[in-house]
Amino acid sequence: MRLLILSDLHLEVWGDDTPAIDLAASRPDVVILAGDIDTGNNAIAWAARTFGALPVLYVHGNHEGYGHQLEHMQDAVREACASANAHGASIRLLDGDAVELNGVRFLGATLWTDFLLFGAERQEEALNAAQSYMPDYQRISTGGDTPRLLCAADTAQLHAQHKAWLQQQLAQPFNGRTVVITHMAPSMLSVEEQYATNLGSPAFASQLDAMVAQADLWVHGHMHASLDYRIQDCRVVCNPCGYKRPDGTPENEAFDTGFIVELANVA
Repeated sequence: MRLLILSDLHLEVWGDDTPAIDLAASRPDVVILAGDIDTGNNAIAWAARTFGALPVLYVHGNHEGYGHQLEHMQDAVREACASANAHGASIRLLDGDAVELNGVRFLGATLWTDFLLFGAERQEEALNAAQSYMPDYQRISTGGDTPRLLCAADTAQLHAQHKAWLQQQLAQPFNGRTVVITHMAPSMLSVEEQYATNLGSPAFASQLDAMVAQADLWVHGHMHASLDYRIQDCRVVCNPCGYKRPDGTPENEAFDTGFIVELANVA
């Protein structure tokens, strides 16, 4: 199975200049979109135009929530998927959802983070740092009928829910390959060396290496740098585009619009 892996396309920034996806060259069987594709539900129309009837598995990132109430955005994405699928697309939002395609199990959730990357003794410090500087907590709301701004404690709670769900799913025996898709990173190994001691990093990654080792492939986004490494037998990959530079090139110089992982070659 050929997986086309993309994340952090930030179509809200690129507009009509979005790097072209050449499906004839990459020949994917399944497309994985690991979050921060566009704000709100705007990614769905783009995905339907770009990928046609190809199966698309989509995990939303934090930027999808910008300018929206988180729960309403998630509902709007599901509705947009249903509408697109009624016209020939095959797009599925994975938000604590599992799907099996051709004998491969896909588990997807945004994941968020636990702010424990530097240990429990610095969790509160990391929470406060994220609360003060991350745009998420000024641009995303939550709370149903009584909306309020999302806060770092909210996303830590969401992380706990997503982590518990993933642990439960990974503990279930499965006779086939398992692919996990998250937006946030599952390991300190995804943090670039220049950010290894940066107090902002706990808002980007959690230390879940033991859980990662239970999968065959873990796909994430959120970092704007390409990554490809292993934790025991699990391959971890990230292929983000990033923001548009003033010269019109991607922030991530290594971004590959045709980045394919063949599951037969994962192990």
